[in-house]
Amino acid sequence: MEEKIRIQKFLSQNSICSRREAEKLINEKKLFINGKVAELGQKVNENDEIKINGKVLSLTKNINHFYILFNKPKRLICTQKDPQNRKTIFQYLNLNQLCFSVGRLDYDTSGVIIITNDGEFTNFLSHPSNNFEREYVAELEKELDEKNLLFLNSDKVILNGKKSKQEVIALGNNKYKVKLFEGRNHHVKNLFLLVNNYVLNLHRTRYAIFSDKNLEIGKWRNITINELQALNYKIKK
Repeated sequence: MEEKIRIQKFLSQNSICSRREAEKLINEKKLFINGKVAELGQKVNENDEIKINGKVLSLTKNINHFYILFNKPKRLICTQKDPQNRKTIFQYLNLNQLCFSVGRLDYDTSGVIIITNDGEFTNFLSHPSNNFEREYVAELEKELDEKNLLFLNSDKVILNGKKSKQEVIALGNNKYKVKLFEGRNHHVKNLFLLVNNYVLNLHRTRYAIFSDKNLEIGKWRNITINELQALNYKIKK
């Protein structure tokens, strides 16, 4: 009999949803295991009956995982659906199956983003403990003075009650390179609001080892096996 694993990991491994989404389904009591409401951390295998929103889960064997690096243009949403009916990155790429975006970007932000149907890879890249670096170029409303630049590069920056550590480097023409090891909601924009400055344009040039080098905005490419191995990620067949 197949070994039992936590329900969140099971759903992620089978590309049903991310671990975070699985936890949300459990908290909302929309996930049932063998006729009973699922609990966080409950262990299952393929012999258990799993229902999501009243529908019995049917597993697909031998999933062919794909890994895409996309240089997202502005005016695209990174969620599967949008209440305002704005175009999504999945519609742009004609991806009709369930897949995940790693390192979501705002509607008006461009830059590199990873798209995959591998739920475990999504969790691996997104987990804060892995400290994958993100790099951005931000064009500001006005130039930062020396005092504000020193503050942003200090250990005194607090966002929403939590410390924020980053490296901010002046590039000229009101443009700044920003390096982060986490990705909070509107993180870069909120950083500059702390010093009364506004981001006019924002582009992510890198996420972990994946950069926009030789990849025009609006274009995509397959992530290579060598790149996955460089991240110490083991592909699960």
